[in-house]
Amino acid sequence: MMRARLPLGAILVAVVLASCGGRPGLTVSLDGKTVAMVLGSTTERTACSTIHGDAFPQNVPVTAIAKTSEVRFEAGSGATSVRLFIYDVDAPPGGPLEEVTLPARGGTYAPRALTAGHTYEVVANVVWSFVVTGGEETHMFRLRMEPP
Repeated sequence: MMRARLPLGAILVAVVLASCGGRPGLTVSLDGKTVAMVLGSTTERTACSTIHGDAFPQNVPVTAIAKTSEVRFEAGSGATSVRLFIYDVDAPPGGPLEEVTLPARGGTYAPRALTAGHTYEVVANVVWSFVVTGGEETHMFRLRMEPP
C-alpha cells in the first residue's frame, strides 16, 4: 500500500516546489552595460487569489545613449513573455510610440523611433507562469537620446 502512494507523494511535492518559485525579475543591458530600472508594479495569481501592488516610482533612472542600439532584455525562470512599451516623455501625452512582445524570457530589440534630444520611458512587462501560480511584474527606465 505504501508503495502505491509514493508516486502520488512525489507528484505533490513537485507541484508544491514548482509553485513556490519567485518572480523571474528582469535584467536590461545596453552595449553590454546594465541599465538601472525601478519596479513599477507586481501581480501574483494563484488558484485562490490575486495580489496586486503598485510602487508609483517618482524617480525613474535615465540612461544617456548616443545612438540607437540594441537593448537586451533577459527575464528569469518562469517568464513566458516580455512586453515593451516606449513613450516619448518630451512629446504631448498619448499612447506608446512602439509596442513589442519578445518571446519567452526575452531577447534584443532596437528602438526605431528615437529622436535626438528626447527622453523615452520604457515600460517592460514580464509575464510569468509556474505550475499553479503566475503573474506579471512591470519595470521602468528611461533612455535619453543625446544629439550627435
